[in-house]
Amino acid sequence: MPEEARSWQGRPAGLVSRTLACALDLAVVLTVLAGGYLVTSGLIFVVDPVRFRFPSVSRQALVGAAAALLVGYLAGSWRLAGRTYGDHVLGLRVAGSGGRRLGWARALGRAALCTVFPAGLLWVAVSPARRSVQDVLLRTTVVYDWSPHSGAPGSRS
Repeated sequence: MPEEARSWQGRPAGLVSRTLACALDLAVVLTVLAGGYLVTSGLIFVVDPVRFRFPSVSRQALVGAAAALLVGYLAGSWRLAGRTYGDHVLGLRVAGSGGRRLGWARALGRAALCTVFPAGLLWVAVSPARRSVQDVLLRTTVVYDWSPHSGAPGSRS
């Protein structure tokens, strides 16, 4: 870990780093969604190349699929690793009480709240403890953590 980062280790993360991590996670989800669409289109093409047309997807179906994928990605990442890809890149970790990894119920609840009410993140800017609305409601925290194994099974995170 760089010397400059040591003083930040374990401290609550701020709005900018959390927003950048969220943007990376959204990019991951949109990339997976686009990849799924292209694979589906490719399979349709293989089955009937003569009459092939790109499938039409309704706005409701697209939003529903994106929301479901985002909730699953966030909840699974926070439960299993303590961090998403965006969190990993920015050196963040999501923790429950006592710094422990989130259980499935809290991870799913936090993921659903983050998906449905992303503006709750803005509370970090005015909260003395740097906690979002989701953090306050579910008693979670997001901290700077550059240790490689902080979210691994068996670790004391």
